[in-house]
Amino acid sequence: MPKRRNEELEKIGSYQLSDEPPPKRRYRPMPGVKASSEREPDEFDQPALKRFLGADPFPWALALCVLVWIGLGLASRIHPAFAGLLILAGIAACVLSQIWLYVSIFLEDMEAGILSMVCGLYRVFYLYMNPELTWRPLILTGVGVLMMITGVALAVNRAMGE
Repeated sequence: MPKRRNEELEKIGSYQLSDEPPPKRRYRPMPGVKASSEREPDEFDQPALKRFLGADPFPWALALCVLVWIGLGLASRIHPAFAGLLILAGIAACVLSQIWLYVSIFLEDMEAGILSMVCGLYRVFYLYMNPELTWRPLILTGVGVLMMITGVALAVNRAMGE
């Protein structure tokens, strides 16, 4: 009996109100909305210092640090005073990268900048929540630390050699 019922249902077909195929849905964007490829980039998609200065200073700062590192490292083989200058240049790179962090925080949010100046713990949490502000100064700080280590190693090497 069930076989006969299935045959009858197949012969009749499924129940529909009409014989026309169901309408196909198509995407219609909301009025006034452009596709993301047609929109101009938002000004806040750029780093804070790039918005402020008009160009990103990171490549130039990194190139300058590396050139100073190599130049003073090679010059310290001539005279040991250049090893001391290399240590000072590393300290300066670290300090300037911290200033870069504070300026970036101030340009993003004035209240967060003031709170960062007052409370170091707030600064840590703010930078943890906004890692896009952190990576450029972090690289410059790393280069500054390497400059200091190189300067100390060259000074010790020079002192042990004499």
